[in-house]
Amino acid sequence: MIKYTFIMFILTASSLALFTDKHQFLAYSEEINVKDKNLTIEEAVNIALRNNPIIKSKKRSIEASKGRIKQANMMPNPKINLATEEAPTNEIGLNESQNMVSLSQKFEIGGKRGLRTDVAEKEKSILDLELQTVVRSITAKTKKAFFEAVTSQDRLKLAKVSVKIANSLKDISDKKFKAGDIAKLEVFKAEVELSNSKIKVMEAERCLFNATKRLQTIMGTPKEPLKELVPVPMNEGPLLKLEKLEELLLTNYPELQAQRSAVDLSLLKVKEAKRKKIPDIDFSVGYKRLSATDEDTIQAGISLPLPFFNRNQGNIIEATELSHKAKDDATAVKNRLMLQLNNAFSLYALSRELVRSFVDTIIPQAEQALKIATLGYEQGEFGYLEVLDAQRTLASTNVTYLASLKDYFISRTEIERLVGVKLADIK
Repeated sequence: MIKYTFIMFILTASSLALFTDKHQFLAYSEEINVKDKNLTIEEAVNIALRNNPIIKSKKRSIEASKGRIKQANMMPNPKINLATEEAPTNEIGLNESQNMVSLSQKFEIGGKRGLRTDVAEKEKSILDLELQTVVRSITAKTKKAFFEAVTSQDRLKLAKVSVKIANSLKDISDKKFKAGDIAKLEVFKAEVELSNSKIKVMEAERCLFNATKRLQTIMGTPKEPLKELVPVPMNEGPLLKLEKLEELLLTNYPELQAQRSAVDLSLLKVKEAKRKKIPDIDFSVGYKRLSATDEDTIQAGISLPLPFFNRNQGNIIEATELSHKAKDDATAVKNRLMLQLNNAFSLYALSRELVRSFVDTIIPQAEQALKIATLGYEQGEFGYLEVLDAQRTLASTNVTYLASLKDYFISRTEIERLVGVKLADIK
């Protein structure tokens, strides 16, 4: 099992021994958790999803699409016509005129209203999938920013421990110089190394500040103070097969599903454009009063446009070409997502092995080397250069370990974003 370690160094006055807790992998002290209410990665994600303006905008669009569906299913309004004919000019009034009141109604034929409703419903389904895509994206970004901030915290802790080590080595050098065992040059080297360690602390503080601001911005709380971050408990990820991940991607990723729906939508619009060349029928019925003969009459009629010139040819061509474009777009999205998955998979496989090697072998060996070199220097068996080399090797090892751990988490997060399944649940 891969264990994340905070790499806590414990210096004692007698032995300057260095210890690492190998039983923690981004684990958080239960005692601290009880005393302080801190921010977990799940809480950070929830805050980001609540505050993100893109998500709010997508939800508004979905609500608006419900209105489009309702409107698409509406029938055209009837028309009332009032007319008078043959009104005399030699007198005021309608006594000698022909007066008519009629109602007319357009009837859409060819299933136009049903197709229009289907188009609106398909557009809403695409918006739903786009919202899911945004939610996944914001979730992944928040998790990555959270872990980057946690890693920056650990890097700062390591830098501060390095200062303690450098300071202790300087004290030893001072004592050995006063005893006449070493030259003043080694004291200068120890002072320089202590200064370099303090500079690394300042660099780590800057990185932590930037990482914290990035997380606050993604969460939508840039001006609110950030609580202490609870590291992410995480077990060793399983061995994965790329073919299985690709299958899950093609099945689950909402952006890909949205592109498929966009292709279906484009075909519906082609069908709708072809149906629109079928003319609609206007039916009218009315009452006509013939004042001159004192007769009442009923009139009825049907109006039908003759599609001699405009048969919606241009719109049909446009809809057809847009359907081809939708298919090309779907292929492009699929290729892009497959590339992202391949990159995340290769990074996951590499970082998984690197983290295991660091925890099981590299870090313990680097710690032991520094411990031996420090004790040997204190006893006069080694020179300061050996101690300095061992100290720098351990510091470099720890930084590389945190970078590998960051890659491991980011690749896991990216894979889970793409396949829509936690790695532990992939079989």
